Amino acid sequence: MNNKTASKKFRVGILAGLLSVSLAGMGVQSAHAVTNLTFGSIGWFAPNIQKVIDEWNAANPDIQIKVEPMPDGNGPTVTYLSSKALSGSAPDIFNNLDVYSDQLADVGFTEDLVKYFGTGAGKVKRADFNQSFLSSYVPLNFPDQVTGLPIAADATVVFYNKTIFKKAGIAIPKKGWTYEEFMTTCKKISTWGAKQKPQIWGLSGGPGGGATSIWQAQYNPMIKSFGASVYNPKTNTSQIGSANAIKAWTKLVEPWQNGCIPKYSIASGKTPPTYAGGQSAMEISVRALLPSYLAALKGDVEVVEMPRVNGGKPYVGGGSYGLGIAASSKYKAEAWKFIDWFYSTKNGGINTLQMAYGLVPPNDAGIKSGAWRSLPAPPKNVDAFGNAIKDSFIAPKLPGQSGTALDDAILKALQSILLKKVSVADAFKKAEASVTASIKKEAVNQ
Repeated sequence: MNNKTASKKFRVGILAGLLSVSLAGMGVQSAHAVTNLTFGSIGWFAPNIQKVIDEWNAANPDIQIKVEPMPDGNGPTVTYLSSKALSGSAPDIFNNLDVYSDQLADVGFTEDLVKYFGTGAGKVKRADFNQSFLSSYVPLNFPDQVTGLPIAADATVVFYNKTIFKKAGIAIPKKGWTYEEFMTTCKKISTWGAKQKPQIWGLSGGPGGGATSIWQAQYNPMIKSFGASVYNPKTNTSQIGSANAIKAWTKLVEPWQNGCIPKYSIASGKTPPTYAGGQSAMEISVRALLPSYLAALKGDVEVVEMPRVNGGKPYVGGGSYGLGIAASSKYKAEAWKFIDWFYSTKNGGINTLQMAYGLVPPNDAGIKSGAWRSLPAPPKNVDAFGNAIKDSFIAPKLPGQSGTALDDAILKALQSILLKKVSVADAFKKAEASVTASIKKEAVNQ
């Protein structure tokens, strides 16, 4: 079977699964029946959204929602949702994510939400959202559709532990610092931390502590800072192995090589040192994880803007996690009723998450003057989040399933550099070739 045939069979299989479920759900319910929906949540978000679901369930006894955590990681999540669609058990509502929304739309997993705008009690509409963040849910191949709505306007900042900096005798970072200053600070803490028990590192491997690869919210803005991109739509190729991109990757790999981040076997292990656990002085992350940091570290939590690179602006990754409806859901109207309530209610929904320190609302007014700005410290430097959103670069979309190929290629490149001592240039030139091949394959399969 050739790749084109295999791809078409996969997509037809997904669509067949969606159709069979849709046809099976055409029965009529009793007027007093309870409609049960499932909410597929990305793992770290499950505790946060559960509070919102509890509010909804208490107020809507006729429509009950159960949270089902999904596997972590973009590739595993896409695989999970695709298999759920084929088996007829896809969640009715789910966390669509900016970096895999196109992949799900490409195989017909996601419902187009355009038809629902303005139809609910809250009259939620397209114009209610910051258009830069909403654009992540407009598929390349279906530009008239919207397959998700952002829950938050997220952008990267550097979280740091005030107590660790004080004990190490190192000056706290300040707005306007450079990447070189970032690395110097990071190495100093790791040197000091090597004598502590348990050991403390300057920087964690990624949000939540562990990491097997480099986060897109770090590599996309860094690559842009050096004048390259992961995808060039004019040539329909990847640029991750270009000379300018290699300069960016060299910067990104540096903390993995100089001891700032725990060695790869530790950072990618089952129990990596974490910022929340007090074993990393800094972590590049987003406001969505702030509640977990506050719960663990209390008053030790503070933030600063990302460092400046290449003589320019801070390298800030922007993005979002969102809400979507599965095209296979038998209860799309009920699912939209929840989504409409989530964004429009004044006493719950998105505002519950905002007041719990978990997000910056994904609209212009919320970004500028939302209630999140007046919440009691910590963190004190709330302007860092607003500045980050203003400076953020949102990940470019790749055609079809080539986003997964990009993830895989970067993972393999980092592993070959750290574990096999391959040069950064050779590793990412090889990665570029594999991603471009995937992009070209998508063009053939359209």
